[in-house]
Amino acid sequence: MDKDHIVREVLGGYGIAIEDPIPPNMINYQKLGSENKISYEEQVSKAKEILDKDGWKINEEGFLEKVSGTKNKKTTQRLEFSISTGNAPELAETANFIKEDLETIGIKVEVKTFEVGNLNQSVIRPRKYDALLFGQIINNESDLFAFWHSSQRNDPGLNVAMYTNAKVDKILEDAFITVDEASRVKKYAQFEDEIKKDMSAVFLYSPDFIYVVSKKLKGLSIDHIVSPADRFSNSYLWYSSTNNVWKIFSK
Repeated sequence: MDKDHIVREVLGGYGIAIEDPIPPNMINYQKLGSENKISYEEQVSKAKEILDKDGWKINEEGFLEKVSGTKNKKTTQRLEFSISTGNAPELAETANFIKEDLETIGIKVEVKTFEVGNLNQSVIRPRKYDALLFGQIINNESDLFAFWHSSQRNDPGLNVAMYTNAKVDKILEDAFITVDEASRVKKYAQFEDEIKKDMSAVFLYSPDFIYVVSKKLKGLSIDHIVSPADRFSNSYLWYSSTNNVWKIFSK
């Protein structure tokens, strides 16, 4: 899917497309250098090639289906699923862009939107969805345990991907108790590699935090924000006016 297009249209360009489970603002855990990123057009071409090799063909309705079985007993399988998400404007709009992108290659998608409370109680908690479009707030690296450890895959756990990988479990457990930062960084790099190998989820974007600040306010620093409250982390340094003080009194 065209993640850059989603960032432009849904977030107004105030965000970044991502490929990993660890947010880009946790700089220490990002790999050095950048991976070769293929264009959206190349992604579409590659997806069509894989589907065609696997026997999926476009039917009269314009969607993919696969016929299997013998002459006397044939079965037709259609490539379709639903996306469940909240009725927040950015989620609903994102889901519809995903639907459009997938339908260009013949995958039929139904978008189901729910009021947030109903989504949590009737969809997420009982894990009743084909695919779930939802946001995660990662305040610090220890939160990754709650979202990806297999012990959290059932309600009330937050592993909504219902992901299970014994190696990832061990990595998260070890990282949780590792004090040395360099060692912890290596473990989270291993964690990212395993998640990407399994393709357990599709990571879309990380939105920017945008705040309007008076020009009179000085000493403000909001370069590194993980959660909204972080913008107040250095509030004790803020000031709006200064007085001239003789040097003999400033010591």
